[in-house]
Amino acid sequence: MFSPDILQNILLICVLMVGAEICLQDNNCRLPNCYCGGRDTPGNLLSSEIPQIIVFSFDDAVNSENYQMYEKLFLNNRFNPNGCPISMTMFVSHNYTEYNLVRDLYSKGMEVAVHSVTHRTPTDFWKEASTEELRYEIVQQRKNLAQKTGIPIQNITGWRSPFLQSAGDKLYSILQEENFQYDSTMTVATENGFSSKFWPNTLDFGWQLDCNVRPCPKGSYPGLWEVPVMMLEKPFAPIGCLYLDSCRPENKEEAFQLFWVNFHSFYKGSRAPLFYTMHSSWLREKHNYDAMNYFLLTILHYYSDVFIISYQQLLEWMQNPTKLVDINNFKGWHCPKRYLNFVQPFVESNDLNNVNNSAVNDFMRIPFLLSLLLIVLMIL
Repeated sequence: MFSPDILQNILLICVLMVGAEICLQDNNCRLPNCYCGGRDTPGNLLSSEIPQIIVFSFDDAVNSENYQMYEKLFLNNRFNPNGCPISMTMFVSHNYTEYNLVRDLYSKGMEVAVHSVTHRTPTDFWKEASTEELRYEIVQQRKNLAQKTGIPIQNITGWRSPFLQSAGDKLYSILQEENFQYDSTMTVATENGFSSKFWPNTLDFGWQLDCNVRPCPKGSYPGLWEVPVMMLEKPFAPIGCLYLDSCRPENKEEAFQLFWVNFHSFYKGSRAPLFYTMHSSWLREKHNYDAMNYFLLTILHYYSDVFIISYQQLLEWMQNPTKLVDINNFKGWHCPKRYLNFVQPFVESNDLNNVNNSAVNDFMRIPFLLSLLLIVLMIL
């Protein structure tokens, strides 16, 4: 039997002979800037040596309705084992978003990523859009988020395409040119009903898994991470669900099992990162909300080796794999105060038409009244 190193070298020689390109970790691809993904753990750590990472993400607008849900689920004095608040990632589109709430969630430790300006239909638009149209959707919404919230633009590093519809190499060329850290548009299906348990990868060698939603990127995008949407296992069903929305539990117990079955599969297995991807509308069903809340409370109370974090925090760990015994000293997961750029209060143009002119006039009279009062006091 050949050793793994010898087999890898043989494979590399075969690849070179046929003129193909394949990613070989620690050979032609090295952390922190390149990772092949797949089922191998970063840093070749044993599953028992790594934290189980759970990542929640939400798509679309942030408004007063889902803000209340996010606040109760993620901001209610809930902490990871290292003492830092739990987190999640919001892929935010422009329409109907209340940017003051985005600002508040970011300041409390949530990650903010980009999900387009228009979120327009039909779905095929996102496949067929021109480079200029795609660039506008990506770059302008990133600017919206930065300018209307004060979040430093360099801290907004992720993109997810509406409807998980890729535009192929057009999309990834723009993301790399605009210095995004990662995309989360590609999908990974279950295998015989069970989760595939893959780690994210960089696109130095393109997308090397099955192309479930065409077109997929064929080019090389060094250092650009793909954090795919992983299909969840659905208990007692042959096919899973990409978004929790597409799973329709009928009661709290069924909804909790959807969370628990997937967690147990990952935690007792390879401990690859576990992704729960959803729209906040799924939580409008009380039994779904209650099940998720109970799941979070269970994890935080009973598991000292499980961390609920954002996409950015996941990638920080992958670039610098740190053993569980040293995780409290891992700087990438420390929780320093977040600083925001100063922004003027944002007022929609149609709101300006509703300003009470008499109130404005009253405000303008204040300096005159103060001056008059000062004169009277001087006379007295």
